Amino acid sequence: MATKQLYSANQYHRLSFGDFGFRLLDENATTSTPSGEDFCTVHCLKDAVLTMSSNLTVGDSSISSLDLKEGHILYGDFTNISITGGIVICYLHR
Repeated sequence: MATKQLYSANQYHRLSFGDFGFRLLDENATTSTPSGEDFCTVHCLKDAVLTMSSNLTVGDSSISSLDLKEGHILYGDFTNISITGGIVICYLHR
């Protein structure tokens, strides 16, 4: 059973190699993630503008109209990711 916490090296390596899958968001096709999915990494493949939220109860829990440049990578606990331009790949958390 997968855990959201990284208590073991195995869990970390599975996340870092995308073993839990991914969602590709493309301005010309799918522009938002399905409801109920959690993501640990967002990698920008083409300059993008993105909006997303988080399940966390501390700190900021959402951001809108964030400009990401090609190559930028965000790490965290993200949900409800959508783009209005560009291409990003979102790696599933579990």
